[in-house]
Amino acid sequence: MGGTMTMNSGTDRRGWTLVCGLLLVMTICHGTISSGLPTLDKALLADLGISRGDLKLRETIFLMSSGLAGLGIGILTRHIAPRRIVIAGLLLMSATLYAYSKAATIGQIYALYVLFGLCFASSHVVIIVLLIRERFETRRAFATSVALSGTSIGASLFPPLMVLAQEHMDWRHLLASLSIVPLLILPVAAFLIRPPRGAADPTAEVLVAPVSMASTPRSRLGVILLIVATFGTFFGSTAFLLNLFLHLQDIGLSPRTAAAGMTVVFTLGLVGKVAVGAAAERWGVQTVWSTQHVLLLGGAILLTISKPAFAWPGLVLLGLGWAGCYVLTQVVIADFFAGPKLGQLTGWFIVLEAIGSGSGVWLAGVFYDHFGSYKPAFMLCCALIVVALVAGLFFRREAMALKRAALV
Repeated sequence: MGGTMTMNSGTDRRGWTLVCGLLLVMTICHGTISSGLPTLDKALLADLGISRGDLKLRETIFLMSSGLAGLGIGILTRHIAPRRIVIAGLLLMSATLYAYSKAATIGQIYALYVLFGLCFASSHVVIIVLLIRERFETRRAFATSVALSGTSIGASLFPPLMVLAQEHMDWRHLLASLSIVPLLILPVAAFLIRPPRGAADPTAEVLVAPVSMASTPRSRLGVILLIVATFGTFFGSTAFLLNLFLHLQDIGLSPRTAAAGMTVVFTLGLVGKVAVGAAAERWGVQTVWSTQHVLLLGGAILLTISKPAFAWPGLVLLGLGWAGCYVLTQVVIADFFAGPKLGQLTGWFIVLEAIGSGSGVWLAGVFYDHFGSYKPAFMLCCALIVVALVAGLFFRREAMALKRAALV
């Protein structure tokens, strides 16, 4: 008995060491790409003389690239250890940031954002889900939420730091300096995410990982509802998040205050991601998932009003709601499609998330160019979040019916 307790304790320590490594990589990689680089938008618009719609097409390209890369990574992980993919992503990110500092046209930036998509996917949901399911038998929702909170940590840190740095150097020198950061964390990350000594081949473990719903039938209706809920969630939320820095300035906030608003969103997102992981363990993933959609919708409505007085409560609700929706959508997908092909199926949903996110952020920019305001685009986003909420509720009922049928 004592030997079993010691073995489990060692396994837990190795598992949480892995989570720390994933947390570090996501903080730097996702924080830089998703939240740090958009603070350069004003400088890029002035330097390149382009419209917001043209600039925001950059994010659409990035999101599509990361989605397709996620699908490819889901297939590759059957043959290549996920750890090696993470390390390769950090090396590519360093090279891409340096190349970005030399970019002279919007076409070059588009090409670089294809590479940023590969960097992002190298430490995104497919990798997180597979490694967590490999190392953890229980508390997977909580471990996943902690690892994914790296996105929020990075997003709360990088905007104010990037705005402050721009007061002392131009955007090109800033990007060149930033390219060193992935190289600095690479040895630490490689150590933390290393496989346990004497562990079996990780690619083989992925194939035989224990599953929670592998024996539960999956209906076509359930898949369709999950697709609708995922698309609406990512379309609406990403359109807000990746246009938020510009929107806050449009309604009268200074760049520093807008950056502080971004920090509020992603700091609360950090708290929310960890909290929903713990809440899901206690009250169930589906219940907490629906609650987070309600919070997300509340924040979206307040920000759509486009008044400074409503901005701060809107930012609070958006941060809390998006965090939970982001984490629990991945957990719901992983539970619903648990089985030997989890990596590939998760990869397909990453493509769907990318399509939703990419079309949302791009259309918001196009709507701004046409109407001179983000309000029409944000109204569309609110409507799609409502659709996602309703689809999620019906999915919950369908999933419960399938589980009951499997027990009969």
